[in-house]
Amino acid sequence: MSKVSETEKIAILEAALFITEKPLSIEKLSEILNIEKEKVIELLEKLKRRYISEDFGIHLSEIGGYRLVVKPKYLSYVRKLTRHADLSRSLLRVLSIVAHYKEVRQADLVRVLGNRVYDYVKKLEEIGFIKTEKTSRTKIIKLTKRFEEYFGVVE
Repeated sequence: MSKVSETEKIAILEAALFITEKPLSIEKLSEILNIEKEKVIELLEKLKRRYISEDFGIHLSEIGGYRLVVKPKYLSYVRKLTRHADLSRSLLRVLSIVAHYKEVRQADLVRVLGNRVYDYVKKLEEIGFIKTEKTSRTKIIKLTKRFEEYFGVVE
């Protein structure tokens, strides 16, 4: 890709960061662009400065890798356009408890939030945000890599 101009490399970098659902590492970006990691870092800095210096609705996120995300001040306008905008307050409550404790017994969630937890756990498992492991008479609930990538959580 050495014959590609720097402007085009930045455009390819931007396209990769825009299209990805999960953050991309320096190594992966280096592979995509077929350039040295140091050059990727340099291009990322230029892209970052561009998004900071101008009033864009997105910015370069560096959480768990790199990707383009909506700036918080514009999120309320576009939130309904995302795939999981329909996460209810109850589902988010379950996710926040699991995220806080790293792993939770389903029986403990039921005791705190009530019997609807069984439905919430099933839905969150279908979406791919949690995984469950059967232990004796209950399940242990843990977050998945998909949750971390989707919400930009760094462990």
